[in-house]
Amino acid sequence: MHIFLFILLSFFLNQIPEKIEEVTIKDLDGKSFSIEPSLHKKGFVTLFMSPECPLCQSYSLTIRNLAATYQKVGIKFYAIIPGKTYSKKEIIAFKHKYKLHDLAFYVDPNFDLARFAQASITPEVAVYTPAGEKVYQGRIDNWAYELSKKRKVITEFDLANVLEKLYLSQQVKPYKTRAIGCFIN
Repeated sequence: MHIFLFILLSFFLNQIPEKIEEVTIKDLDGKSFSIEPSLHKKGFVTLFMSPECPLCQSYSLTIRNLAATYQKVGIKFYAIIPGKTYSKKEIIAFKHKYKLHDLAFYVDPNFDLARFAQASITPEVAVYTPAGEKVYQGRIDNWAYELSKKRKVITEFDLANVLEKLYLSQQVKPYKTRAIGCFIN
C-alpha cells in the first residue's frame, strides 16, 4: 500500500506539462521565463547543451551557422543548459569561447524542459512550430554515429532540413532520430 501511494505521489509531483508554455526555464540572471510558441514567426528550436560535452563543443560552428541563417527568417534558437551544474560565468565562458553570441542561453535547473521535450542527450534538439507542435527531435546531423565515432562526410542534415521546411512553410511530418553525445544528468 505504501509503495502505491509513493508512486502516485511521485507521479503528481513530477507531472509533465502538456504544453511548452507551461514549462519554466531561467535566463542567466535567474529570471523565470516561459517559451511562448505563438511569438515565433516560423517556429523555434530548443537546443540542449552542456559546456563540458565534447560534441557540443565540436558542433558549435554548425550551431552558429544554423542559428545565424534561420534566426534571421523567424526561427528562434534557445540554448538550454539542463540542471544546476554550471554557473553563469561558466556558461558565458562557453558561449564566448565557441562564438555562440547569437544564441540566447537559458538554464533548465529542474530538468522541466528536458523532461517535457524528452531530451536525454547533449547536444539534442527539439524543433517546434509556432503552434507549439514538436516536429523533430534528435541529432543535428549524422556526423557522430556512435560515441567517439564520426563520419568523414555528413550525409543526413536532419536539423537543417527541418528548419528549411519550416522557413518555406512546408509541412513537416513529425519524426525523431537518436542523438549521440553526453547524457543529461
